[in-house]
Amino acid sequence: MIKLNFSTVLIAAVVVALLLAAFTLAREQHKLPLLALDLTEHLFGIILAIFVFERVVAWQEQRRWLAAKKWLYMILLETIDDLLKQLIPATVPGEGEEPTSVYEVTGERVRFGEAVAYGLLRLLFSPDDKELQSHVLWYAMELEPLRYASLTKAALSNAREQIRDTFGSSARLMEADITAMLMNFEQAIVAATGHMDSAINMRDERVEEASRLDDEGSAAHRTEEADHQLAFTTSIIVESIIGAAMKPKAWLEAQLHARDAGSALEYLQVSGPRR
Repeated sequence: MIKLNFSTVLIAAVVVALLLAAFTLAREQHKLPLLALDLTEHLFGIILAIFVFERVVAWQEQRRWLAAKKWLYMILLETIDDLLKQLIPATVPGEGEEPTSVYEVTGERVRFGEAVAYGLLRLLFSPDDKELQSHVLWYAMELEPLRYASLTKAALSNAREQIRDTFGSSARLMEADITAMLMNFEQAIVAATGHMDSAINMRDERVEEASRLDDEGSAAHRTEEADHQLAFTTSIIVESIIGAAMKPKAWLEAQLHARDAGSALEYLQVSGPRR
């Protein structure tokens, strides 16, 4: 059974009573056509105010915050791209003398006013591509596995902190889609950090066990195996983080590409590599 609000019923009853009174008076004075004209004008004014003016005000309010929203999205995109730059190498050794690029900073620049604020990062390998994991593994071994794992943890922690700061300061400017994506990305970072801690602890335990061996050759071999296992585990974790970052990254890039006339943010196509 539908429950009616008392105030709503009272207002409806008053409106009906006023209409009946106006109809009765107009009939007595033979002014029904004039009453119909007045009611039509008032009804048109109400509809215009509700469905037109209200939408115009809402559109103006949205336009008012458009530049701020796009600036916020650019900061979030830069946070993700900076994380990727710290996790993966720009180039790896190729088959010939020329190195193989893993990512590139495109010739497209995001502008704010007259200042070039940011260049977009484009991965040259899919997150599902096993070659990407092998490149990350090479990078981890090149930097030393324990050092790379520590740098990865620090980069993940910094990215999570920046995302949480954005939620705290500008959550009302963010749309529901990107909010959900960033929350999932943050959860992926938390899970990855936990896996990194476990992998580092396991490596330390194996190195400590190896240090108790009398044979220095066996100890060095086991330490090398522990480092390689840490590098391999870290490469898998980093691959999962890259995959989790792609969805919000693609959404943010699409939003920045959606230019609006008169917006403070726009794209500038420039030729040549970033300097």
